[in-house]
Amino acid sequence: MTALICAVLAAGMFYLSQGVDAVWGLAWIAPLPLLWLAYGQATRREVFLAGMAGFAAGQLYMAQVYGLPLLATAVGAIIGGGAGFGGILLLARRIRDALPPIATLFGFPTLWTAAEYLVGLVSPHGSWGALGYSQVAFVPAVQVASLFGLYAVTFLLCLFANALALAAHGRRGTAWIGVGICVLCLLYGQARLMLPQGAPVKVAALSDWNARLKASRKLDETATHGMAQEYARAARAEAAKGARLIVIPEGALLVDPSWRRAALMPLADAARDTGATIVAGVLWVKPSRNTAITFTPDGGRLVYDKRHLLTPFEDKFTPGRAPGLLGRGRAVAICKDLDFPRTLRTDAIAGEAEGDIRILAVPASDFVADGWIHARMAVMRGVENGFAVVRSAFKGLETVSDARGRILARADTNAPGLTAIRVDVAPGPGPTLYTRIGDVFAWACIAGALGLIWALFRMRPEPA
Repeated sequence: MTALICAVLAAGMFYLSQGVDAVWGLAWIAPLPLLWLAYGQATRREVFLAGMAGFAAGQLYMAQVYGLPLLATAVGAIIGGGAGFGGILLLARRIRDALPPIATLFGFPTLWTAAEYLVGLVSPHGSWGALGYSQVAFVPAVQVASLFGLYAVTFLLCLFANALALAAHGRRGTAWIGVGICVLCLLYGQARLMLPQGAPVKVAALSDWNARLKASRKLDETATHGMAQEYARAARAEAAKGARLIVIPEGALLVDPSWRRAALMPLADAARDTGATIVAGVLWVKPSRNTAITFTPDGGRLVYDKRHLLTPFEDKFTPGRAPGLLGRGRAVAICKDLDFPRTLRTDAIAGEAEGDIRILAVPASDFVADGWIHARMAVMRGVENGFAVVRSAFKGLETVSDARGRILARADTNAPGLTAIRVDVAPGPGPTLYTRIGDVFAWACIAGALGLIWALFRMRPEPA
C-alpha cells in the first residue's frame, strides 16, 4: 500500500508539472515520494514497479495531447520512460547502500540527467519531454541553462528532490549540500534577470488558422495570393505601429513554384514599403518543401528549409541542411527545429560570423493542447544561446520571449479570425557560456553515471 501511495503521488505531480496544467512548482518534489520509498525498507520489486508506474502514469499527458496521430510514439515514451525511471531508482538505492553519502546525493540526479540526455541524442523528437522544460514559467530556475544547457535544469530538480528524500531518512547534513546548490543556482538566476538589456525592437506575430484552412482546400494561385494579401494588410498595420520584424506561422501559404513570385508579391511589397522584415511559413509543392521565406525591406527573399521533420506527417518533405541566418543579428528556424538544443547551438555559433543571433523568428504549428508545452521549448533555446524568440504558431500560441526567457506577450491562436501580438523586445546579448562549451555538463553526467555504475560493480552483489 505504501508503494502504491508513493506511485500515485509522484504520478500526479509529474502529470501536473510536465503536462498541460504546467504547475511548475510540483516538478521540484515530483520524484520525492519514489526516492523516499527507494531509500526505505521496500523491496527492490516494489521500488521498481512503483517507480515505473509512477513516472509512466505521470507522462500520460502525452497521449492526452497527441491522441491517435502520435499514439504509438507516446506509448513508447511512456513505457520506456517508466522502465528507465524504475531502474534508476534501484541504482540510486544501491548507491545509498554501497557508496559514500555524497555519492548518494548526486547519484540519482546524475543518472537521470544522463539518461535524459542520451534519449534526446537518439530520439527523432529531440529533447521533447525533458523534465527541465517544466521550469520555463519559473524564470530564475532556467537561467542556469545559459551556463550548462537544458539538462542542468533537470539536474537541479532531481538534486532538490533527492536531498529532501535523504533528509527524510536522517541524512540531513548531506541533504543541506544539495539544497544549498539549488539555492545558489536560483540566486544566480535572479541576479542574471537584473542585468541590463539593449534598446528594444518592436516585433509582431500574426496567425489566422481558419483562413489557412479555407485557402488550402486546393492548390490555387488565387487563394494563395488572397492569403498573402490578408497577411500583407495585417503586416502593414503592425508596421505602421512600429513593428520591425513580423512573423507568420509555419505553412501559412501553399505555393507552386511556377507562380510563386506573383502569389507572394503582396508580402514582398509590404516589406519594401514599410521597412519591416516579414518571415512567413510557406509550403512548396513539386517538390515538397517546408520553408520560411524572409521578405526584406530591400526587396530580397531568403529561403530557409526546415531541418527536423515530424514523422509521419512530414515525410514527403526534404529536410534542410543549413541554418537560417538572416544577418543583422537575426535568424529563422521552424517549429520542430527548436526541439533540438544542439541544432540551435550550432546556429548560434555559425551566427557569430554575422554579428551573432540576437532575435530568432520561428514560424510554427502546434496540436492545440500542446501550445505551451511546445512553446516553452523555444523559450529555452533563447535562454541557452542568448537570443530573443518571436514564435507564431497555428493551433497553439504566439509568444515573444526575451533572452532571459521572460514571456513578454502571448496569445491563443485557436480563436477564429486573425490573432496578432505586438511588443517591444530587447535583442539578446548573443552567445552564452553554454553556446561556447556545449553539452559539457550533460557529458559530465554521463561520465559520472558510468563511474558510479563501475564503482557498484566493484562491490559485492546485494543479497536478494
